[in-house]
Amino acid sequence: MQSIKEKFTNNLRTLAENIGFLINPLILKVIGENNQLLIFYFHGLYESSTQKDIHHIDPQKNMTVNQFDEFVDYFLSHHYIFLKPEDLLTDLKMENKYAMITFDDGYFNNMLALDVLKKYSIPSVFFITANNVIINRSFWWDIVYKYRFKQGLSELKIQHEQELLKQLKHEAIDKYILENFGSDSFKPWSDIDRPLTEKEVKLLANNPYAVIGNHTFNHAILPNYNKEEMTDEISRSNTFLKNLTGITPTSIAFPNGNFNKISLNVAEEIGFRVAFNAIPKKNNLPVDNSRLICLSRFMANNNYIGRYGSFYRVGYTPGSIIAKLKNH
Repeated sequence: MQSIKEKFTNNLRTLAENIGFLINPLILKVIGENNQLLIFYFHGLYESSTQKDIHHIDPQKNMTVNQFDEFVDYFLSHHYIFLKPEDLLTDLKMENKYAMITFDDGYFNNMLALDVLKKYSIPSVFFITANNVIINRSFWWDIVYKYRFKQGLSELKIQHEQELLKQLKHEAIDKYILENFGSDSFKPWSDIDRPLTEKEVKLLANNPYAVIGNHTFNHAILPNYNKEEMTDEISRSNTFLKNLTGITPTSIAFPNGNFNKISLNVAEEIGFRVAFNAIPKKNNLPVDNSRLICLSRFMANNNYIGRYGSFYRVGYTPGSIIAKLKNH
């Protein structure tokens, strides 16, 4: 059951969505949309809604391929130009408005995006967690989700357990998974929850609409680590991806979006030009591309994009504006 606080927050979010849907078009007419970059991060895609219903992965606002198509079409119809990270190192026309698509983690189901990218001739960045690819192992948050869901726990309790584990290093998380779910839990259940194979990463790297990025070796939430450990996590992933694909990634997405000053310095020292976090806001252009560019991203929402898209274009989500109001 939801607590009174949770019900109140959900009611506020619904109110914000209803009000925003009405007033956002008016706001956009006043503030305009040029000189901005909207970046969205996805995790998984479903072939259809029936795949979602079998609960093989943590939902994480994942959408179907058809919804992804509608998502892309929406921003193209509003005259957004889709970019690759390296485009930010060039001189962009400031009278335009821009968007970027990213996929985190390295799920096999991300391959479902390729036909949509080809259909619209737009790029996307795929951030790969190296070790899951190497050993073909399920992502730990999916293990927690699918086993606890099967046990009958609520999504709120599952999320609470996941949040506690995010405070640990990957070795401690592996130990927790092993002790609570057994060694067989690391085996993927289907194509829905499995990571890409090495062969598939190669295919992805050769696709003209795909850019390969670094997501650390063990999906390390970097502020949990010291500088030497951060360097090892990022460098090992780069080495693996370079040896596998012949391409050295120039961009990194910080796992869980978490970063600190040390992780930014490490990323720049290793040679990255662009980094991505998970702070839900728009990016103003131009950016200073003489140093590492750290960019904010919205988590893609599987609500109907025709109703939700204007929130992104204004530069917030209902959840982020409520959080901002609470902090004042």
